[in-house]
Amino acid sequence: MFVSSNKWFHMRRIATLGVASGQASRNSGCWRGPMVLKDSIELQRFCHQRGVRLIWQDLFEPNERASKVDAVAGLCREVARFTTALVKQQQPFLCFGGDHSCAMGVWPGVMRALPEGSKLGLIWIDAHMDAHTFKTTPSGNIHGMPVAALLGQGDRILQRIYGGTGHLEPHAIVLVGVRSYELAEQALLNRLGVRVIKMSALTEPDALCLALKESVSYLAQQADYLGISIDLDAVDPGCAPAVGVPEPGGIDGRELSRAVAGIADAPGLVGMEIAEFCPRYDSEEKTIRLIGELVTALYGDMARREVC
Repeated sequence: MFVSSNKWFHMRRIATLGVASGQASRNSGCWRGPMVLKDSIELQRFCHQRGVRLIWQDLFEPNERASKVDAVAGLCREVARFTTALVKQQQPFLCFGGDHSCAMGVWPGVMRALPEGSKLGLIWIDAHMDAHTFKTTPSGNIHGMPVAALLGQGDRILQRIYGGTGHLEPHAIVLVGVRSYELAEQALLNRLGVRVIKMSALTEPDALCLALKESVSYLAQQADYLGISIDLDAVDPGCAPAVGVPEPGGIDGRELSRAVAGIADAPGLVGMEIAEFCPRYDSEEKTIRLIGELVTALYGDMARREVC
């Protein structure tokens, strides 16, 4: 099993990947997000002060000559190889995605590395359900499809992007903070019995902290290992302006950091993914600071965390 985060009081080295994916979203500016984060002195300083050193493994970029579908598929395959290797080494990881399609590489790679018979549980924090396929999407944007793909519900083209055969069980994923979706997505997740905690259920004080803790307990009954995937558009634009698809009425950034810190000791935690940072919209590095808070909430020195 992976070591719980609170067992580390010295500088913790976290294997970090960047995925410069932008083809899958309507706002291609997200592809620069991982590059900016890799070079960010502010992020490095913030993490270092809280006991975390990001050890960058690689920065993946798409094949510009390939079609959109093939470029996304190629990125997912590359990322999956790295997360497989890191999990086999029992090395907790951090993945900074461009658009959220990179989840179709991150988590299949994790599942491939788990001991035989073990299952992955995933907390998916997002304003959107991301449960479309090419048959239901109104926009054609692939970053709106990774949940469907992870659940094995993809059509022929989406299955080609996803690759492999490892999928999440419907009861092994919890969506948190959802507030913008189409009926086709809702119908799919309802049919499968996927647990969805909508933003409307998170308005009371400490509701988010309680929801994440309850989600961890729920997933512990369904799976042996745990991952966290955060789309920054889950956060209210006032706290995280630099996202590709902002949705008003979202999670408070401070509350999200506190809630993540509250589950940092979850048994079997393998890693975290943060996606959809679009640097062109940031104001005074507000979103970068939030990213630093999320990273250190999970991996930082326990004595310096603000825990709910």
